[in-house]
Amino acid sequence: MSRAEKIHEEAIIIDATCPLAVLDQYHDNYRAGGVTVVAATVGYGVGDIGNINFTVRNLGNWYKRFRENPDKLHFVKSVNDIFQAKKEGKLGVIFHFQGSAPFEDDINMVEVYHRLGVRMCQLCYNAKDLVGCGCAVEEDTGLTEYGAKIIGEMNRLGIVVDCAHTGYKTTMDAIEASTSPVIISHGNAKAICNNRRNLEDELIQAIARKGGVVGFNGFPGFVADKPRPTLDDMLDHVDYMAKLVGPENISVGIDYYEYQAGVVDDDTANLIYNYLLESGSWNTTDYPAPPWYYPEGLEMPEKLVNLTIGLYKRGYSEDEIKGILGLNIIRVFRKIWK
Repeated sequence: MSRAEKIHEEAIIIDATCPLAVLDQYHDNYRAGGVTVVAATVGYGVGDIGNINFTVRNLGNWYKRFRENPDKLHFVKSVNDIFQAKKEGKLGVIFHFQGSAPFEDDINMVEVYHRLGVRMCQLCYNAKDLVGCGCAVEEDTGLTEYGAKIIGEMNRLGIVVDCAHTGYKTTMDAIEASTSPVIISHGNAKAICNNRRNLEDELIQAIARKGGVVGFNGFPGFVADKPRPTLDDMLDHVDYMAKLVGPENISVGIDYYEYQAGVVDDDTANLIYNYLLESGSWNTTDYPAPPWYYPEGLEMPEKLVNLTIGLYKRGYSEDEIKGILGLNIIRVFRKIWK
């Protein structure tokens, strides 16, 4: 076993954005890749599934998974749960909303979802919503009054404020409004790949100053302007952001997707692509058409050891690598989770 592989085996590895985790058959892929915890997408900011009814039913399905797989899955609601998952060799699962639409217009739902186990929540999903503007909105008018109240409740209860997919001004407003660190669960450097989903230097710096982290993203359109990016393309984002704010403010948010190449056929991926375009959640400027090939060498979660090897080859120390893989975001969780 190489030194990098040994680091990978010892590390607590947290992937902070995992839509693929909705498919039970891929949980073993994450385990095979050495992943300790996935932040599973359990709530959506997309079209007709971004509502209370769909979200509560979806949470019910997750409780069934935990009940039926006690030897494989561990429900993560605290930092101690992360270490317990590592100790027991189970896949820990954090409940993560990709958008605040599941609250609808009822601020009381923030506490309801917290009691149901939600510990991370994005404010927006590309478009404008009740809390503010997504990153694809032409004119970002910033955080709304309702959005500020939502953040206040998230701070009070201990839910991580996540500004992935959120517009620049709305994110800056959220950072100012929040009394707790704010994160970008999955986002890359705009200076490396000029896409509206990626992040300006000032935004990355503001997240770091607040005590948060930025998780680098593997979705191909945000890694490089080519259909099949490489691991090196993704590591270029890590290097850039680490030089900008320090490796202690970087984490992992690969965003493996249930409709990516290797999971579904091209026809199915195209059906989903067209649905997301028609719903206004995606657009052809920022989101290339499928198939979506994740970086070469990291095509699926079971290959995540290659990430650690790549970081090691680029000169990151053992402590820096273990921080990036999980300990940095655990630092944030300790500050927020009650």
